Amino acid sequence: MQFALWQVLAKQVALYTMGESSSLPEYDAHRLLASACFVMGIDPDDPQPDAALVRQIADEGPEAVFERAVARVEREAARTEVLWRDVCLGTPLLESIALKDTLESLRGFPSRYVPRFFAHEVPADIDYPLAQPVPESLQGVDYVNAYLERLLIENRFLQQFDVARCRRLLRAVHPQYGELILNLFEPVAANAVGCVLAGCDVRSLQLDEAGYARIAEGFAGSAPHALARKLEDAANAVCAELAVDDGAARAYVRRLAGQLAPRVATALRCRSLEGVFVRWS
Repeated sequence: MQFALWQVLAKQVALYTMGESSSLPEYDAHRLLASACFVMGIDPDDPQPDAALVRQIADEGPEAVFERAVARVEREAARTEVLWRDVCLGTPLLESIALKDTLESLRGFPSRYVPRFFAHEVPADIDYPLAQPVPESLQGVDYVNAYLERLLIENRFLQQFDVARCRRLLRAVHPQYGELILNLFEPVAANAVGCVLAGCDVRSLQLDEAGYARIAEGFAGSAPHALARKLEDAANAVCAELAVDDGAARAYVRRLAGQLAPRVATALRCRSLEGVFVRWS
């Protein structure tokens, strides 16, 4: 595997320098090597390479495997433009400088992305946080596409609610929420889950005093795993109410709800569920 990688790297160096040199700065060599590893699916820290990849290299040769892998990365880069457009068209009219700047930074991503030489890099500034962050193990276009797919789920969920209500809820989180690096989806989704637990209208996103009391009563004496399960069941009910049929979207909302369990447990001890399910008027 190491020998195959050196073969690929030697060709990459020749292409990068356009045949004018067989040497280049160490920094660029590291970038080309990291890119080749990413493209071919090689983990340089794993002493046991993927058996299927080893067989492919033995059967076809490293350069053929690399070229096919580059083509895959190029297809993913083309898909980035489609995802970015869908996200922009589906972004709700809620203030967020971080979201606006992130989408602007991702504009024209395929034109700046270099699959042939630096496929592991992300030539963009992604500042807007997701409710469910993309694993740092992903690199390059794989990271960007996973980010946009998750952002698309969040935006489509937010579109189910009245924009004015979302704004008022978010202002209750912080009066200048649009200037903060704040995820817009999480407070709205949490309140939607809270509405189900309180027996309130999900689309209202608003809980009254009796609603908070019903949530506390429903959770009374629940063990941590039971809390998480009840929250996940409430998330399923939210998705059913909003006619969210996409499996990935339902799983996304359910995962967020389950992660609220430690906060809910603390809030119950402090008798202040408003810290989880935002009170607003």
